[in-house]
Amino acid sequence: MRSQAVAALLGLTLTVAACGSQDGGGDPVKRIDPKSLEVAEASGEVEPDAILRVDEVVLRNPDLSTLARAIKAAGLAEALGADTPMTLFAPDNGAFDKVGVDALAELLLPANKERLATVLKYHVIPGRLTAADLRKRIGDSGGSVEIVTLQGERLNASVELDQIRLSDASGNVASIALPDLAASNGVVHGIDQVLGPQP
Repeated sequence: MRSQAVAALLGLTLTVAACGSQDGGGDPVKRIDPKSLEVAEASGEVEPDAILRVDEVVLRNPDLSTLARAIKAAGLAEALGADTPMTLFAPDNGAFDKVGVDALAELLLPANKERLATVLKYHVIPGRLTAADLRKRIGDSGGSVEIVTLQGERLNASVELDQIRLSDASGNVASIALPDLAASNGVVHGIDQVLGPQP
């Protein structure tokens, strides 16, 4: 599986990314400036999940710190902070570890910004899809369903051993390990594999 993931990403001429965590503590809500990716205190007592955007959910989650770096390198923070509803299948740090340090470092270079953006957009679905929504679509479609990504190509979603699985055109399969991280403009699902569009 690891060799498939690496081969798929290298076949794309090195296109991958990474990301952050969300705490449920009682500290003041933190707002994120998408341009600087710096955390700033915000006034008012508000529930974090109620106001955090998709990009902020990633930034606050320590398990998504590699993805956060990738989002910044690809210049996608503003797009993920837009008001349009979206679903992000967010590869966790373990998923990026499978890609390899050298391949990831190469992908994060400024020269590979467009390729990195292509790979990241492959993990974004227009519209808000919770885990329950996905399960319903899969069930209504007879066991699997194709989902069109923001990048333009498709992911296949199915349920196996009660886990939602996503597969790309190269045969790489990711499981949703951390579902339904709520955002003001959508939802984030942590996944355990980096997926990629057709080479």
